[in-house]
Amino acid sequence: MKNRQITILLLATCFLLLTSSRSQAESLPEGFPFRRPLAFKPISYDAPGENIAWAEFYTNGHSKPDGSDIRVTTQDKVIVPHKIMQVSADHDLVRIAFQVIGEGPYYVWWGNPKAEKPEKELDVQRGIYVEIFKNPGGIADNEHQLSKVIERAQKPLGAVFVNEIFLGYNPLGEEWNALLRYSGHFRIDKEITASFDFTVADTGWLKIDGKTIFQAYHSGLHWQVRDPKNVPLTVGWHSIEVVQTNQAGGPTAVAVVWKRPGEQQYSPLPGVLFAQVARASEGPLEKIGTPYSADFSIEPAAEAFSPPDTYLQRYTFEALYPPTFKPTLSWDFGDGQTMTGVLKKIHHYYLTPGHYTVTLKVDLASTSFTTSRRIDIKDRMYARFPTPPEDSSKAVAAVLKDYNLAKLTGEQALRGMFYFKKQADNDLYAAWGLAWAAIKEAPASDRTLFDDVFDLSRLLQLRKQYKESAAVYRLAAAKALPMELRLTLLRSYAITACDYLDDAAGVLTELKFWEKNINEAARGQVHNLNCALAYAAISKGDEKLARTAIDAAGNRRTLPYNEQQIRQGVLARNIENYIRTKDFDTALKTIDQWENEYPDSMWDGFTRTLRVKLYASEGRSLVAARCALQHAKANPSGFYAAELLYRASQNFHAAGEETQSTAALDLLKSKYPESPYANEKSKAD
Repeated sequence: MKNRQITILLLATCFLLLTSSRSQAESLPEGFPFRRPLAFKPISYDAPGENIAWAEFYTNGHSKPDGSDIRVTTQDKVIVPHKIMQVSADHDLVRIAFQVIGEGPYYVWWGNPKAEKPEKELDVQRGIYVEIFKNPGGIADNEHQLSKVIERAQKPLGAVFVNEIFLGYNPLGEEWNALLRYSGHFRIDKEITASFDFTVADTGWLKIDGKTIFQAYHSGLHWQVRDPKNVPLTVGWHSIEVVQTNQAGGPTAVAVVWKRPGEQQYSPLPGVLFAQVARASEGPLEKIGTPYSADFSIEPAAEAFSPPDTYLQRYTFEALYPPTFKPTLSWDFGDGQTMTGVLKKIHHYYLTPGHYTVTLKVDLASTSFTTSRRIDIKDRMYARFPTPPEDSSKAVAAVLKDYNLAKLTGEQALRGMFYFKKQADNDLYAAWGLAWAAIKEAPASDRTLFDDVFDLSRLLQLRKQYKESAAVYRLAAAKALPMELRLTLLRSYAITACDYLDDAAGVLTELKFWEKNINEAARGQVHNLNCALAYAAISKGDEKLARTAIDAAGNRRTLPYNEQQIRQGVLARNIENYIRTKDFDTALKTIDQWENEYPDSMWDGFTRTLRVKLYASEGRSLVAARCALQHAKANPSGFYAAELLYRASQNFHAAGEETQSTAALDLLKSKYPESPYANEKSKAD
C-alpha cells in the first residue's frame, strides 16, 4: 500500500510539473495570417543541447525582412524555440532550426506586422552547423587577432548544416572574403587516440573540447597529410569548432581529416558521428480564413556550364492546388520569360545571377488566384548541392528553344550563345547569337567581343545566311563600346556586305553616317573608318574615293620599305598555307590584318586575289566571282586586274552563272589581249 501511495504521489508531481511547464509556455497570439505545416521524423540524442529539426520554405513576400515575425508552433499553437538560419531582404527563402518537442505536427507562421523578434534564440548544438559571415577585415596573424576578427563579424549572413567538415566552396554560392565557423558535437564509443590533420585557405583553427589543436595563418591548402597531431578522445560527446577565413579572398576551403588506430589512411571526420538533425519538409501555403491560397514549390535541379566560366541554372517549379482544380497556369519568371499552359510542373533556366520575382496565376473558370515570391540566384548552386548535378545539352536545348529571345538581356543572350556554340548546336547558336547582336546593351567585358562576332558571322556564312552574317557586325558596332572597336567591327561589316551581298552603296551610306561621329584627333578611329571606306569604294568602283581613303588611313605598322616587303611576304606565305590546309578562318583574319596594317595593299590587288582564292576554296564560287570582278573594274590598270577577271569568269562558271562568266571573259580578252589569262584554256594558279 505504501509503495502504491508513493507511485501515485510521483505521478501527481510529474503531472503538476508538466502542466505547470505548459501553462508557462507561450501560445501564438492572433494576427499571424500565413502558415505552412512542417513534417519530419524526430531524431533524439543524449548529446548536449536540444533535439532539433530544420526546414527551408518560401514566405511568398508576406514576412518581415528581418524574419522577426516568424514563429514555429506545435499543433495546439504552443511556440517552440527556434533560430533563423537565413533570411534576406532580397528573397523570400527562409531557413530555420527549431526545437523538437514530441512527434508534432508543427507549423511555421508569419505575416504579423506587430510581431517582434523573440528575446532568446534556440542554441543550435546538433549536426555540423556552419555560420557564414562577411569577413570584416583586419589583421589575423595569431589566435587572439583572429578572435577579434570573429567578434567584429557580428551577425552571420546565413547558416547551413553540412555532412562533414571537408568543404571547398562557400555554401552561400559566391566567392568573397568570407568567414565560416563550424560547430557541433561528435560521439566516441571507445576511448582512442586519433591522429588529426587540418588544412584551410587561408587562416583558421581547429578546436576540440575547447582546446586549440591546429592553427593556420595565411597558409595554402595542402592535400596530403603534413603535420598530424595525436588527440586523445574519451568515451562520450566531444565539441568541435573550426574557423576558416580567406583573408586575401580567393577560394573558400577547409578540411578536417583523422585516422583511428588500426586504419591505414586519413579520411574526413564522419558526419554520422555527429548528433543529427531532422530535415523537415514544408507543406502548402495556408492563409487563415481562406479555402485556398495560390502556391508553388521551387527546387534547384541542375546546372549547365557555359564558357568561359558561367553556369546556366535549372529550377523546377510546381504549382500546388487541389486535385479538383483544372486550372490554366500563367508563369512569369522575373527574367523576361513567361509561360502559360496546363502543365503543373515545369523547368526553367536562369542564365544570370540576380534577384528575381516569380509570379504564378492560377486561372479557374470563375475566379483566379495569384502569388509571387522573390528568389535569389547565385553564380552556383552550392547552397543546395555540394557538387551540383550537370544537365545534358539535350535537356538544356529542350527548355531554351522556347525562350522569347526578344526579351533577353545582353548577358543572358551571350551566355546562351556561348553554351550552344560549345555544344555545336548551330541552329540555336545562330538564333541566340543574332538575338545577342541586336541588343544594344554593352557586354560586361569587350575583351573577346570581336572574336565572338567573327565566329558568329562565319557560322552564318556557312549556313548561307549572308545578310545576317554582315548584319551581326553592324549590330555589334551599335553597342556601347569604345569607338575604335566599333569602327573595327564596321570595317568587317563593310568587307562582308561588299563581298557577300554586293552592297557597296549601302555600306558607303552607313560609313558616311559614322564619319560624322568620329574623333578626328583619334588616329585609330580615323584609320579604321578609312580602311572601311577604301574597301567599299573599291567594291563600288569609285577609284577617287578609294585612293583618298587609303591615303587618309595611312599604314598602321610603321616599318622601313624593305622590312615592309619582308613582312608582307611572310603574311602572303602564311595565308597560302592556311588556305592549303583549309584553316580558312585564320586565313581570313590574316588577310584582314594585312589590309589593316597596310591599306594600300587593298588597291594593288594581291590581297584581293588571296580573298578570291579563299572564297573559292571554301566553295563560295559566286562570292569569289563578285569579289574578283569588283576589284578588276575598280583598278583596271592594276597588276592583278587580268588575273582577277579570269578568276571571276572561272568562279561564275562554277556557280552556274554562264552569262556572267562569258561577260567577264570577254572583258578580259578585250582589255588585256596580251595577257596569258586571255586564253580561255588557261589555268589559274
